[in-house]
Amino acid sequence: MLPTSAPPTAPQLVTLGRRGAPIPSRRQPDRWVTMAAIGIAAIFVALAALSMLLPSAIRLGWWLPLHLLLAGAAATAVAGVMPFFSAAVASVPAAPTAIRIAGVAGVATGAALVVVSRIAVSGSIDAGPLGFVAGSVYLLGVGAVALATLLPLRAALGPRRAVLAASYGIALLCLGLGAGLGTLAIAGWGPILDAWGVAKPAHGWLNVFGFLSLVIGASLIHLLPTVAGTRIERSRTSMTIIGALMAGPLVAAAGFLIRFDPLVMAGSAIELIGALALLSHAFDVVARRGRWTTDAPWHRMSLLSLLCAIGWFVVGTVVATVVAWRGGATAHGWDTALILAPVALGWAAQALTGSWTHLVPSVGPGSPTVHARQRRILGTGALPRVAAYQVGVAVLMVAVPASSAPATALGLVIVAGCLGISVVLLAAAVVQLRRSPPAPVA
Repeated sequence: MLPTSAPPTAPQLVTLGRRGAPIPSRRQPDRWVTMAAIGIAAIFVALAALSMLLPSAIRLGWWLPLHLLLAGAAATAVAGVMPFFSAAVASVPAAPTAIRIAGVAGVATGAALVVVSRIAVSGSIDAGPLGFVAGSVYLLGVGAVALATLLPLRAALGPRRAVLAASYGIALLCLGLGAGLGTLAIAGWGPILDAWGVAKPAHGWLNVFGFLSLVIGASLIHLLPTVAGTRIERSRTSMTIIGALMAGPLVAAAGFLIRFDPLVMAGSAIELIGALALLSHAFDVVARRGRWTTDAPWHRMSLLSLLCAIGWFVVGTVVATVVAWRGGATAHGWDTALILAPVALGWAAQALTGSWTHLVPSVGPGSPTVHARQRRILGTGALPRVAAYQVGVAVLMVAVPASSAPATALGLVIVAGCLGISVVLLAAAVVQLRRSPPAPVA
C-alpha cells in the first residue's frame, strides 16, 4: 500500500436499482450516528477519569470508574462503530438510521441509569426497581445494536459474512448474558445475589472478555492493517483469534456458573491462546506496515495506541488466567484489582482512544480540509502521551493490588490526565466540523 496522508476510508457502498443501474448508498446519517456514539463515549471516558480521582468510598471501590469506562464508554462506542464497521467491511448498505440511534441511545442511557441506581442506594448491589429499569434499558439497547449489526449482513457475500456474523453475534450474546446477570443482581433477585460469589466472575468474563475483548480483537484484524497502511489478509492466525476469543469466555463463564473448575481453567487457557494469536497478528502487521510521508504524529498516535493495547491485553489475559487457575470456580477465580489496570485501562480504554484517533478523520463527516485539521489535532503530543499512559497503567498494575495509596494516586493522576487530554483533543477535532461545510457524500 502506498504511503498517503489520508488513510483508506469506508468503502463506497453500491446497490442496484430496478434496471440494474448502480445507486450509491447514502452513508452520511450513518457517519453522524457513529460520530455521536464516539462523542458520548468520550463523555463517559471523561467521567471515568474524574471518578478515579475520588475517594474510594465515593467511587465504590473500583466499581464506578470500571463501569463508566466499560459499560458506558466502551460499550457505547461499540454500539456506534460496530454496525458501521460490519457494513463497511462486508460492503453492504448499513442498517436503518432509526435502529442505529436506538442501539446507541439504549446502551448509553442504560449505562448511565445503572450508575445512578447504584449511587442512589449508597452503593448497595440491590437497587430494586430502578436497577431493573436501568438493566432493561441497557438490554434493549443491546438488542437494537444486534439488529443494526447483523441485519445488513444478510446481503453480504463470501466468508466475511460468516466471520463477522459469528464474531459480532457471539460478542453481543456474551454482552446480553453478562448484562442480564448484572441486571438480575442490581434488581435484587435473590438467587443471583445468593450466588454472586460465582455469578460475579461469570459476569466479568462475559462482559470484559466475551464482549469487549472479542469485539476489539475481531475488529483489529481489519482495523490494525488499515491503520498501519498494509493489506488486510485472512490467515490461520486471524481465524485462531476469532475462534479462541469466541469460545474462551463462554467456557470460563459456564464453569463459574456450574462451579466446575476444569471448565474455568480451559476457558481461560483458550482466551490466552486468542490473546497470543492477536499479538502474533500485530507483529505481522508491523512487519508489513507502510511508510507514511505526512501526518506522522497522527499515524503514530493511533498505531502505537493500538499496539500497546494489544500488549496490555496479553498481560491482562495472563493475569486473569493465573487467577482463574488458582481460584477455580469460586469467588477467588476473579480479582478486579488485578484486572483493572491491564485489561480495563491498558486494553479497552487505550484501544478506544486509539480507534477514535484513526476513525474520526477517516470515516467521520466533513471535508478533506476538515479531516486534515482533525488529524493534526488528534496527533498532538503523540509520543509523550502514549509513553505517559503506559507508565500510568504500569504503576497502577503494581500499586492497586499492593494497596499503596501514594503509588495508586500517582498512577490515577497520570492515566486520568492522559484520558482527559484525549477527550479534549477529540472535542477540538469535532469542533472543526463547524468551520467548514461537510463534503457531499454520494
